[in-house]
Amino acid sequence: MQSQDPQALSVLHISQKFGKRGILKDVSFTCAPGSCTGILGINGGGKSTLLAILAGIRAPRSGSFTAFGHDMFKERGLFKELIAYLPQENPLLLDLSVRDNLRLWYGKNLTGDLPILTQLALKDLLKEKVKNLSGGMKRRLAIACAVAEGQKVLLLDEPTSSLDLYQKGLIRTYIKDYISSGGIVILSTHDPDEITFCTDLYYLEGGVSVPVTSEEAIRRLRLGIGDAGPDAIKAKGPDAASAAGTDASSEGPAAGKENS
Repeated sequence: MQSQDPQALSVLHISQKFGKRGILKDVSFTCAPGSCTGILGINGGGKSTLLAILAGIRAPRSGSFTAFGHDMFKERGLFKELIAYLPQENPLLLDLSVRDNLRLWYGKNLTGDLPILTQLALKDLLKEKVKNLSGGMKRRLAIACAVAEGQKVLLLDEPTSSLDLYQKGLIRTYIKDYISSGGIVILSTHDPDEITFCTDLYYLEGGVSVPVTSEEAIRRLRLGIGDAGPDAIKAKGPDAASAAGTDASSEGPAAGKENS
């Protein structure tokens, strides 16, 4: 999954309108192999729309998306090969078993020693009907289906939302392993634990991607402290505490960037 290009993925000036509303106005960022980019923002702020565009599900109004030297909007046949995508709703066939759902994606490559079965703890669930699984089990299965092509990029739309701690832990371990193997992850999230292993953070404010660079703002986001709105995120140093409505000095040492 390694690439020699230090900026293997480049998103430049992506925009999208629904009717007269400009949901995305100017979204730009780059990603290197072995990185995780977190997309933050309010509900309805364009996070899911952005991921759907990067997955090739929606077309942008303007902008470019380059992955490993390929213009993805011109070479659309490469989306399946290079980009894995997990939307908020699990794309599973509920009346089929776990094994049969996986077989639709893996075909003859689905064997009992397939690593993903161990990585996402699916071996003991293969005979179960999907409709009988818990939300976390379905999410793990959906991720396994999404990465069937061995893609270099994984897009995740709030991957562990509403799951219990055990299920969240399994999924986060998989994401970290994917990053460690040189993969690129882009995820939308509100979850402080997911923010912890993001190497870069962007807040969608008014359809524009705002890089989160303040160490104090990052610390507060990772600890889930106070307001995570654009004013708090853009504030610098001691001003971040004021913007978030609490005194940062009472919250312990700064988290900074963590290696997870």
